[in-house]
Amino acid sequence: FIDDLLPSEADALVQSGDEGALRRALELEPERADAAVALARLLHERGESDGALELLGDVSGSFAADGLAARIRLEREPELAEAFAALDAGELQRGLDALIGAIAANGDGERREDLRRAVVGVLDDLGVEHPLARESRRKLASALY
Repeated sequence: FIDDLLPSEADALVQSGDEGALRRALELEPERADAAVALARLLHERGESDGALELLGDVSGSFAADGLAARIRLEREPELAEAFAALDAGELQRGLDALIGAIAANGDGERREDLRRAVVGVLDDLGVEHPLARESRRKLASALY
């Protein structure tokens, strides 16, 4: 019982955030989405997108993992470059609006689903109570339905 309340070795490793620690955390607890997402972000920033996608493919049930994987796939599309640049620059409203607009402009299919996943990943990072997240969820629902 006490062991469940105390931070695990993997918890401490994830908190450190460096690549070696994140890899070790995944060795200890392969299902740790937080470690996989953090490591995938490091790989992606370093230009190792294929490695990041492979790592994220092993994660299930994580909006952050699904969103990052979708973003990596969508970044290959030049028409979405401005949306991702806005997100990276902290212009979240502009970036989210551009991605949601792309959802509305698309029919069905995997691209639309990746756009949805990318938006949901950003919203997950913002948290439920963030005012921009609430407004963007409403816009996303309108675009989808």
